[in-house]
Amino acid sequence: MDNDQFLRKHVLELLDGGHGHATFDQVIKDFPAKFRGEIPNGLPHSAWMLLEHIRIAQWDILDFSRNPK
Repeated sequence: MDNDQFLRKHVLELLDGGHGHATFDQVIKDFPAKFRGEIPNGLPHSAWMLLEHIRIAQWDILDFSRNPK
C-alpha cells in the first residue's frame, strides 16, 4: 500500500468514527431537543454553537482545498 492509499484509508477510518471516538450520529441520537440552544453552566457554548462551528470549519476547509487563491 503506497502512502496515498494509506492516508485515504486512515481518513476514512477517522470519518467512520474509529480510533476511540463516537460517531456524530451516536452523539446526537438521543440529544434532547430542549437542550440544543442551552449553554450548560460552566461551559462557554451550547450544542448548537458547537455544531455551527463544525459546519463553518468544514466549509472553510473545503473552500481552502478547492480554491487556489
